[in-house]
Amino acid sequence: MRKLVILKSLIDVVWILTCIPSILLCLFLMVYMFVAPESLSLFVDINDSIFETSTLAIQMFGLIFIVLALATIYCVYLFRKTLRYFQKVKPFHKVVIANFYKIGYLLSGIGIVSSALVFTAQLVFKSEFKIHLGLSPYLMLICLGLFFMVFSEVFRVAKYAKEENDLTV
Repeated sequence: MRKLVILKSLIDVVWILTCIPSILLCLFLMVYMFVAPESLSLFVDINDSIFETSTLAIQMFGLIFIVLALATIYCVYLFRKTLRYFQKVKPFHKVVIANFYKIGYLLSGIGIVSSALVFTAQLVFKSEFKIHLGLSPYLMLICLGLFFMVFSEVFRVAKYAKEENDLTV
């Protein structure tokens, strides 16, 4: 139980110090990048000539990455919410199973969309055709998402077995 308290405390610290300010920053950038497109040069490493020719494309890529960042923050929120059920000693609650599945689905989607966006951005903006084989953060997100989906199935089966065991006298 001590490990659960440490994990919940760490997730709470990450939520307070990282996620809440990141939400505010993402919402600000969502608006500001359309008001002042040159602000994207702080986050994107591309030539100034590309800004003059394809500002709308860069803004759309930026908007999609901000939405992906917000989805990642939502995953942290769901994990934090799930840990509360673990602290209440309700690991087989239907909300826990649903949260694990949502987290897995979102993380897998974020990994796939992010890798496709990075590939497309390199192709469009840098005119480079690069395929990275090996470990990447996007591949790890896909694996983590699939792990959470499997975790959801394991908890669903365990819940069913627990209910069957409770009915047996």
